[in-house]
Amino acid sequence: MKKIRSRTTESTVYVILWVIAVGLYLLDVIRNRSQLSVPLVDPEVLAGLARTVLPFLILFLINNNLLIPRLMLRNRLAAYLAAVVGVLAVMALYEYVDFTHMMAKAPRGMHPAPHPFFRPLVPLPLLLDFTYAILVVGCNLAIALMFQRFDDKLEKESLMKASAESQLAYLKTQINPHFYMNMLNNIHGMIEIDPEKAQMMVIDMSQLMRYMLYESSRPWIPLSQEVKFLRNYMNLMRQRFPADKVGVTAEFPSEEEMRGVELPPLLFLVFIENAFKHGVSYREDSFVVVRVDMSDGIVRFSCMNSNHSGSGADSASTGIGLRNARRRLELIYGDSASLDIESSLSTYTVNLTIPAHAVENSDH
Repeated sequence: MKKIRSRTTESTVYVILWVIAVGLYLLDVIRNRSQLSVPLVDPEVLAGLARTVLPFLILFLINNNLLIPRLMLRNRLAAYLAAVVGVLAVMALYEYVDFTHMMAKAPRGMHPAPHPFFRPLVPLPLLLDFTYAILVVGCNLAIALMFQRFDDKLEKESLMKASAESQLAYLKTQINPHFYMNMLNNIHGMIEIDPEKAQMMVIDMSQLMRYMLYESSRPWIPLSQEVKFLRNYMNLMRQRFPADKVGVTAEFPSEEEMRGVELPPLLFLVFIENAFKHGVSYREDSFVVVRVDMSDGIVRFSCMNSNHSGSGADSASTGIGLRNARRRLELIYGDSASLDIESSLSTYTVNLTIPAHAVENSDH
């Protein structure tokens, strides 16, 4: 379906310009009549106004409502130029007939005397009328193209936003199943080791799933709710690993610091998942350290874990989870977000910086 241009503002601009043009004409007439001690405005003045302005108004309406939308904006440039030349020719013919008629009716003594040195091929009033006609067409075309370009820009931005939202929805559908698969594998492994702990993990997981089903569907959520989710997730992961072999620590801002700040849901989850997946071993001492802090309108997230591969955990940095996270950050924040991944023989660190999305008078 062809998009119909919104022309409210454009029409308002045209109305203002025509009001200014008519006003200037009347002011000039009133100034001249004031010197002759005759009524400033009478039927003769209004008739002259109509005879002078009406042809240009008709020219404008033809160009604005027929030629530009049907020819120019459909990239039929040659047809548009030919049509404009034809309309201007008709306009010039009308002005010539009207000028000849007016000169024939004027008293002989009222005819202007020819200039002794300047004898134009075309009478000066006709030359001025033709110049005004070209200005009407040119200004109309310039304004129409300007607003069309503005409309095209808005439409492009709308399409880009719709595309970004659809991609975000697709990325979130990829993240959630990835999370469920990892957690079910964790609970399955715990059933053989400690059935009672596995039951508690199922209860904890139900709380996490409730959050993911009902809260993560929103584009933005309070940072305090996301932090609560991360606490529950890390507590759930602690139950799978022996405390003497795996150290899990977390540091989060206070409730007061997080008040009124929002972020996209599940933004940090993929990094913490990878930390437990690639950085924790049952046979070697391991650690996961998560930190979230805020300052100067910036939210900083860091996740450090032990690296037992000795190769920099390259597979983790190129996995689908991190690729999706990078793409999601790009769609939401553009260049405002910064994601740095550092790897050494013993540690793997993720540093993420995003602008704080503040919500005034937040009641969350």
